[in-house]
Amino acid sequence: MEELLGRVECVSLHFVLKINRNKTSVMIVDRANNNSPEVRKIANGDVVQSYIYLGALISNSAGCVDEIKRRMTILTSAMDRLKKIWGTRNITEATKIRLVRALLFPVFL
Repeated sequence: MEELLGRVECVSLHFVLKINRNKTSVMIVDRANNNSPEVRKIANGDVVQSYIYLGALISNSAGCVDEIKRRMTILTSAMDRLKKIWGTRNITEATKIRLVRALLFPVFL
């Protein structure tokens, strides 16, 4: 893995790009989730179990259960913040449904 990262760094230097090793993290995807304990650092980068990339949780188990749980938590939090709207009687039920579709469904999807 360290050799591969070195090759990427060599090619990137050809295009006048530099890899910041302090910000570089490595994740080993393993469905059995039994990453080797001896793999602590690879090429001065931390080995991580999960990270958020473009708003999605990427985990080393190659599954989506953690991502679904995370989005459900965000959705529940957003629903709680709109409690005042759900409790008011001045807003019709149709408008509340439209708010759910416009504000909350995109969070979950």
